[in-house]
Amino acid sequence: MSDLEKYEKEYLDRVNNKKKELSEEEKKAEQGEISKEIESLDNIDYTILESYEQDNPYLQLKLGTISALDSAMKLFRCGLIEKIERKLTFTEKEKIERFKESYQYKQYVARIQRIADSELKDKFREYMAKLQLKTPDDPFDISEKGKQILLTKRKEVESVWQKIRSAFDGKNKQLFREQVDKNKPMFPLFLIMGFANGSMMGAMMGSMGMNSASFMQDMDMAYNEGYADGSAGDIGGEGGDFGGDFGGDSGGGFLDGGMSVGM
Repeated sequence: MSDLEKYEKEYLDRVNNKKKELSEEEKKAEQGEISKEIESLDNIDYTILESYEQDNPYLQLKLGTISALDSAMKLFRCGLIEKIERKLTFTEKEKIERFKESYQYKQYVARIQRIADSELKDKFREYMAKLQLKTPDDPFDISEKGKQILLTKRKEVESVWQKIRSAFDGKNKQLFREQVDKNKPMFPLFLIMGFANGSMMGAMMGSMGMNSASFMQDMDMAYNEGYADGSAGDIGGEGGDFGGDFGGDSGGGFLDGGMSVGM
């Protein structure tokens, strides 16, 4: 038994024993904690949920790796993502392989291979155990509960976007500036959820007398990944796999289960 398998077995034993020992009061407390976590979901969490809903793993490739793993564990614990228990269709497997062959995936793999250390390996072992993965390639998808949470957030984001757009269409510079300043943390989701792109938003801000360059600096995640110009996920290319502790002989990278889910 490998160290990873041993770690996973010990973790699952502890989880199962804990479930048996939980009283009704403790179960309610646990549900309360999950509700609080759902209420405090951030842009990274919604980016991952959106990538599953859109069937677009490219949305996740430039998220911070540790942050993405932490988010996946949170989403799984909250019941917002779930393992795909059925056998994948040929088309689904073909899409996953096409993703692995893309330029973005190859670039991502090379970066992780250059800098992987004990912190990442420990986090990955925790991720494998908490998501109860048998192999790194176990696929995931957004759950029905996750779809409802994402839909609620999408409606909120759309409502804010409509207010900004309305202020722009009415040429109300003061109201436009107020809406932008008040809702700046939400702006990456405008791009990720497809309500706007970077060039459109930059042009809107410029015509309203605002510094779009300064604004774009606050949107590093979306801008750096190409969401700002609508280019994310369009490039294909050569593929690459993780090896050693991250992929073994499974033929896939250690984040295949987390990055190509929903395929």
